[in-house]
Amino acid sequence: MRIAWFAAILVASLWAVPVFAGTSGMDEDPPAASPAPESKEAPAVQAPAIPAQEALPGVDDLLSRKADEVARDWSPASPPTVRPSYPWFEHHGYFRIRLDGYWRGHLGTNAHADGRTVDTSAFSPPLSTNMVNTPRGEDWIGGANMRLRWAPVLHVAKSLSIHTEVDMLDNLMLGSTPDSDADRADAPLAIFSRSQAPMKDPIRVKQAYVVWTPITPKDEKGFMLQFTGGRMARDWGLGMVENSGRDLDSDFGTYQDRVNVMTRLWGMYAELGYAWAASGPTSADSSLAYGEVHDLSSADNAFDVSLALFKRPDTEAERQARFRRLTVQNKLVVDGGLYIDFRKQDMDVSPTMDGTTTTKTTPSAYDTVVLEKRGAWMLTPDLWLKLEWKPSLKETVRIELEAAGVFGHIDRVPRFKYDTSQSAWVRDGENSLDIQSFGGAIEGEYQRGPISTGLYAGFATGTNAPWWGFRDQSNVTTNKNLKSLKSFYFHPDYHVDQMLFRNVVGTVTNSWYVKPFVQYDLFEGEQDALAGRLEIMYARAFEKTATPGRDANLGVELDLKIFYEEKGAFFAGLDWGVLFPLKGFNMPADYGCAPDAAGNPQSCHAARSARWSMSIRGRFGVMF
Repeated sequence: MRIAWFAAILVASLWAVPVFAGTSGMDEDPPAASPAPESKEAPAVQAPAIPAQEALPGVDDLLSRKADEVARDWSPASPPTVRPSYPWFEHHGYFRIRLDGYWRGHLGTNAHADGRTVDTSAFSPPLSTNMVNTPRGEDWIGGANMRLRWAPVLHVAKSLSIHTEVDMLDNLMLGSTPDSDADRADAPLAIFSRSQAPMKDPIRVKQAYVVWTPITPKDEKGFMLQFTGGRMARDWGLGMVENSGRDLDSDFGTYQDRVNVMTRLWGMYAELGYAWAASGPTSADSSLAYGEVHDLSSADNAFDVSLALFKRPDTEAERQARFRRLTVQNKLVVDGGLYIDFRKQDMDVSPTMDGTTTTKTTPSAYDTVVLEKRGAWMLTPDLWLKLEWKPSLKETVRIELEAAGVFGHIDRVPRFKYDTSQSAWVRDGENSLDIQSFGGAIEGEYQRGPISTGLYAGFATGTNAPWWGFRDQSNVTTNKNLKSLKSFYFHPDYHVDQMLFRNVVGTVTNSWYVKPFVQYDLFEGEQDALAGRLEIMYARAFEKTATPGRDANLGVELDLKIFYEEKGAFFAGLDWGVLFPLKGFNMPADYGCAPDAAGNPQSCHAARSARWSMSIRGRFGVMF
């Protein structure tokens, strides 16, 4: 029946085409623009007039309708909505290899003082220059390291998921585990090693936490409720204080044992959290392989309460709305918020200068744990603001800043002094300590087509005391006269440069810096880049008496980066940095020397001037 119907319509259409076209279908050159001429002869039979509302459909309409019906009849059924079968895994992570080479990272200021090696850089000098080896003039140190990070998400249900982060061969120095031993006949020396021995702890679990979102709206402003709990990374703003360490070149990260409740209303988020900063000795016993572990005292716990009020695009709906406003509508977008953290501890385990504390490892050790009064509290407010604007398709403006402070007081801080007769640090009473420090960073960037330029700057206050570096000795425990701590420390994963702060000092502290830059990208797209970047930085100390050379001028650094990146898939880059240290890193003759009997500084080695240093780094990463 369908075939007969199709045949009838086809014959009618072939007959009707010349009539409706007003010309013969055989004409080779039909007039394209002129209308068909009207017939002057009346038809033999006059058809009765049909009201407009009852006009019969044309053949074209019939063909169109029938084609729709055929399409519906012959089209396959719509596939059913695919619903995930729970549980299912979502995989994230990366594999990276970094090739590092350093020329005189120790600045050439190393010396021997009171039976140990000292220098004005946190980058250790070569072992060939230590106390027991004959110096060989070694200035170049090179090597490579790797990491495989796997961060899967187990979706248990639509609103319930478990997040983890596992690092395998975390920053393993290539060649650091040769398969050799002095008692082996086949490989008594490292030169005989044919393989790399497996690490004892090749896997490190950094995060493991659960996320439950019982209320999830589909739009970007509806009410949302979320609970999280476990060991998780924390991130805020630029990462100056709280940094999750998710960057491909990160090494640290902020990980906390905590529970949070977060809600969103009218596009604004509020998060309240509680963290276990320190719990002290536990019932863990080396003689028991299994069993639940519990805390031995609540008096020595350090608890942490935080509140965050912020606005940023976290959900997919918010990110789509942000894209429309920023890129399509070319409007200014503003993110930011306030993060407040309060920490308190009443008592603490009595520490030793070597960094250890008395903890319970055997039943007999229970009676050796010494608790002492601490009376400590700290308050850390952190303000973050981010402005973005795309005035045109090829222009982008970004201004982002973060400012934080740390305020607090400790009733009793244990103090130590170095006893030359025992060649060891001994307890030297206790004092109170006030804490008041500030830090801030700003990033300004303007991009037009393939060219980006901007200025980064920041500051961190310092303490007028001899030890000031991030990897240096502690003023708090070694300086009995220190009553006020003003040292602010940037998170070490907030990278400012290649040498001065990252390797020589350890992070930004007791200093301010300015760093203009320019970058050129051969690809203007957002998904990939083939670019070169030039940065110039100058840094100066706030408290010059805290620097090794007793001078505020720290140095000038020049950094050059060349890289290729496919966003979220691959990265390959080469970083070159050269540091010209200034007088702040010079080594005086009494640096690192024990004072005389009267407590006055005394010289024990020759003075040295800091010399230029250089780093070359190759970075390769595959992300998934």
